[in-house]
Amino acid sequence: TFHEDGRVFTFPMFSPNRRLERSEAMLERLRARFAVHDRIRMEAAESDNRFLEGTGSMVLDRENRLVYACTSPRTDPELTREFARQTGYEPVLFRAVDQNGTEIYHTNVMMALGETFAVICLESIAGAEEREMVADKLRSTGKEIIGISFEQMNAFAGNMLQVRSKDGRRFLVMSEQAYRALDERQIARIEAHTRILHAPLYTIETYGGGSARCMMAEIFLPEKTPAT
Repeated sequence: TFHEDGRVFTFPMFSPNRRLERSEAMLERLRARFAVHDRIRMEAAESDNRFLEGTGSMVLDRENRLVYACTSPRTDPELTREFARQTGYEPVLFRAVDQNGTEIYHTNVMMALGETFAVICLESIAGAEEREMVADKLRSTGKEIIGISFEQMNAFAGNMLQVRSKDGRRFLVMSEQAYRALDERQIARIEAHTRILHAPLYTIETYGGGSARCMMAEIFLPEKTPAT
C-alpha cells in the first residue's frame, strides 16, 4: 500500500507465486516520480504462516482512517491491528462467510467503499452484532449503504474501486459481469454518488479469481517537486 506520508507497506502473501509481486524494480520506478520516505516490510510474518494480503485483505477508508477487514487464513487479525497501529487507523474486524458458510478470505470481495457510499454484502457477515457494528460504522462516517446479495457478490459486485480523473470527476470502476448483476435501483443509487465505468473482465474473473478492484492499486504517495 502507498500512503500520503511517503510510506510504502509490503505484505505477507499466502501463495508463493504472489510473493513475486513484491517487485523492487517497481518500487524503484515509483521512487523516480514519488517521494518514498520509508518502507515497512510486514512479509517476515510469512515464516510464521501468518498473512495479510494488502488491499485484498483490507478495505481502507483513508479519509476516516478506518481499516475494514474480515478475518481469514489470509487476513490475520493481529497483523491487521499492527498495520492499523503503524498507520493510525482504527481496525474494524469481523468474520464473513459465503452462502455455504465458507470463510471469505478477501474483504474486497464483499465490500467496496466510495467517498460517500459503501457497496457491501452485509448478509455475509456471520454474526448479527458484527453486522450491525459494521453498518453503524459505515453510517457514522456518512456512507450510504448499498446492499448486495450473495449472488451479486459472486458476480464480483463487491469488487469495485472508486477513482478520480485528472479533471476531478469520480468513477466507480467495475466489471461488466458485476454491472449486469446489479438491478436498476442499485445502479441508480450508485449513480447518485458517482459515474459507473465497466468493462468485460471475464478472462481475469474466470482464471484469476478476482475482478476490477484486484487489478488496480491506489498511489497516494506525494509527487516529487520538479527541480528548478
